Amino acid sequence: MGSVRRPQSEFEKLLQLRFTQLPALDQSYFQYGSLVIGLSASTSGLLCNRVFRELMKVRRGFLVSSLIVSTLPLFQTTALYHMAIPKAIMAGKMKCSLCNTLRGTCIGTIVGGLGSASLAAFMSTIYFLKYDKKPLPNDVFRFCISLYRPAIIKLKYFFLFQAVLSMAISAHYYALYEKMLMMPPEEEEPK
Repeated sequence: MGSVRRPQSEFEKLLQLRFTQLPALDQSYFQYGSLVIGLSASTSGLLCNRVFRELMKVRRGFLVSSLIVSTLPLFQTTALYHMAIPKAIMAGKMKCSLCNTLRGTCIGTIVGGLGSASLAAFMSTIYFLKYDKKPLPNDVFRFCISLYRPAIIKLKYFFLFQAVLSMAISAHYYALYEKMLMMPPEEEEPK
């Protein structure tokens, strides 16, 4: 049984037509811009993993934790960003520049930056608890906060970079959308 596909609106067809008229550089940016956000999230995961492992003095499980904190944010952030920004623009659902920029910035910062940091903290804590035989204090929550605070302070500029990068890419996506809208209609060739 095949999937039923809803018919495209005239506006979506117009955007698809004008997308093919864009220069090759703009087309490739529109197709692969979300991958840049995903790669930045992956880099964030690796950096956070390194910082948390150094602070907790965890030596084991480097390869496994690095693989998890780099691949999961890469795929998760790329897919979410692609669905929320380029797909929404091409479907004609994103008509506000500020909304587009804020949505992209939030996805890049929260999912790509803080999500990667949370995953790295979780993985480092698991290895810390598994291989460090020291007894945990009674108030584990405060212990974790005191353990994570120096790492977050160390990474604050990288989180700021992640936010600015996401904002710039989202703004450029909307600029390409406006460029497609401003293109003159393609004239029909005489028969």
